[in-house]
Amino acid sequence: MDDYHDRKSFALRVLRSKIVNWKQGHEDNEHSQRAVDFLIKKLKNTDGVLDSLAKVLLKPHYPSSCITIPQSVDKRIQIVYRKDFPHVVYCRLWRFADLQNYHELVPVPYCRYPFLPGSNPNQKCVCINPYHYNRIPSQVLPSIIEPRINNENAPPTPPPSLYSPDPYSPQWVPHQIQPVWCTINYYEFSSKVGEQFRGTERKIFVDGYTLPYRKVSNRFSLGSLENVKRQSIAEDVRTLIRGGIELILHDNGDVSIRNRSWTHSVFIQSILYNRLNSLKDSTVYHLQSRHSINSIFNLSVFTQLVNNPAATYETILDLTKLCTIQVSFKYGWGYECSRREITLTPCWLSIIINEPLRLIDTRLQQLQPEQATISS
Repeated sequence: MDDYHDRKSFALRVLRSKIVNWKQGHEDNEHSQRAVDFLIKKLKNTDGVLDSLAKVLLKPHYPSSCITIPQSVDKRIQIVYRKDFPHVVYCRLWRFADLQNYHELVPVPYCRYPFLPGSNPNQKCVCINPYHYNRIPSQVLPSIIEPRINNENAPPTPPPSLYSPDPYSPQWVPHQIQPVWCTINYYEFSSKVGEQFRGTERKIFVDGYTLPYRKVSNRFSLGSLENVKRQSIAEDVRTLIRGGIELILHDNGDVSIRNRSWTHSVFIQSILYNRLNSLKDSTVYHLQSRHSINSIFNLSVFTQLVNNPAATYETILDLTKLCTIQVSFKYGWGYECSRREITLTPCWLSIIINEPLRLIDTRLQQLQPEQATISS
């Protein structure tokens, strides 16, 4: 019996190590490790399941069975401080590095326990096998446009009220702002490089210099980040980042962005900003040197969307993708470019605004999962 437990314990350590090493996504290391630990805890008491998962990851193109975990009341799992659907977490971890949400995934026909949106009380477990889901191809590829308003001296314009929120809806007031108001990840193509930067100052600078960012709370210096697999084109772009970008958190919770470079453009995608300007979600902005976009994220409008009394559980959850801003240095992406996706650009950032995520989580706790509509 002791020999059996020793072998099982050894297998778990090896499997944990291999899973982390296999990961292809851009999740930060802490989140990836916690996600793997969470899954092992759920699976370790079921004979053979961990071995099956290992085989799936080793031989992804071979037929495989469902790998399931129990389904929670709201169908999500919490890893560190993030909540998401489990199949999205593990598909992002091992297959689709730039996956945004569950709308981009469709289960394969032979999956017995696929994720299904909406209320389904008979489904007690959900399949998290990353190869039991396929990516839905984007129907509209991003296009690049020049922002019509990029005067860095222009003050943000407050938006008109969209809804009258009830007194119990989540609200934003200045003193409630989270200590860490944004988190920034840096990528080279589809690989995350370095640790996640957590911004606490009202002005955050992301530059290409080598000042260790741990010692200066408002600077994320990309020049100090090492990558043993760095490609030459990424090295070339890094030498051009220099002054980089500046993020500004305003008193009203809005976020503005400024290109500090004297010579090179940056390319920006913000779904919320696109919607406010009646553009497609996939639109990418070409921000020239020394120019700004005021209120690239508008917290007032976002709060009104969260407080929409007609919103369902699903529509609120879908607002998560509005909390991320993507920035590529020098190279754009989209339909008009040779690089169709941001993961094909050499150097780019994923900037997550944290306060709206808190508003989403608060609103979801007020709604019942049964309010989610079943997608056709």
